Amino acid sequence: MSFLKKSNLGDSPFVKPIIAIILVLIIGGGIYSITGGKKAAENDDVKVEKEAEIQPSGLDLNEEVETVGDVEKVIVKWVEANPKAIIQAVANMQKKASEDQMKNAQKNIVEKKAELESSDSPAVAPDGYDVTIVEFFDYLCGYCKKAQDTVETVLKDDKKVRFIYKEYPILGQASVEMSQVAVAVSLIDNNSYRKFHNALMKSNARSKDEAIKIAKEIGIDGAKLTASLKDNQEKILKILQANSELGASIGISGTPGFIIGEELIPGALDAASFKAKIAALRSK
Repeated sequence: MSFLKKSNLGDSPFVKPIIAIILVLIIGGGIYSITGGKKAAENDDVKVEKEAEIQPSGLDLNEEVETVGDVEKVIVKWVEANPKAIIQAVANMQKKASEDQMKNAQKNIVEKKAELESSDSPAVAPDGYDVTIVEFFDYLCGYCKKAQDTVETVLKDDKKVRFIYKEYPILGQASVEMSQVAVAVSLIDNNSYRKFHNALMKSNARSKDEAIKIAKEIGIDGAKLTASLKDNQEKILKILQANSELGASIGISGTPGFIIGEELIPGALDAASFKAKIAALRSK
């Protein structure tokens, strides 16, 4: 091939391109690593080992690089000799991406405070509250269901916490329809919303009809709910769309996602951790 010329590996013009190709492979693996495995909602910390030492590929540095096949052989040998370096590079990329996301999230949270605390969202707001927590959630999210008991414990134990609910249906059409029912309930009676929300989270409901059935079981007037779903259809859709855009703008990529003060918590916390963060806000 005309663009290739004989050269020794030690001074080959292909060495830098080889490294670039390896980086592309690493990035590809990094994308898989970031999106695969456990859901982002679990928010597992990335454990980065100490810097891996680069090992020689075992190839003769005086060997001539003549063809694309020769270049590919170098890449394969280097990758085989340095798997830890590749894994570490992926982990470092993931850690850096997470740090950048958190920085951008905090900046946007400050700018979006009014939207986060919008009166369109149902809330528990006791007199004299001094800390606000916002949750983005999905009724089909198992981690959200597990977090619900923790949230209720915090609200029961601390009467100065305002809690704002943000419907964030990201797990399919059934999620969207159940959130539509929930918003319709809140438009009828904000006080009934919390009871309905808790009941729906504790249930195995996976459809609009099941959500409506639960609403009726806790005392919501069926006729009023049907009317709310119909008459407020456009408003309900706008609320859900606004929540979707807001969540994306502050880095909510999975559920549950919590905002405590100006901090994004991408995943569930136990009650003790919630209380520690609340105490830290109050001490500022």
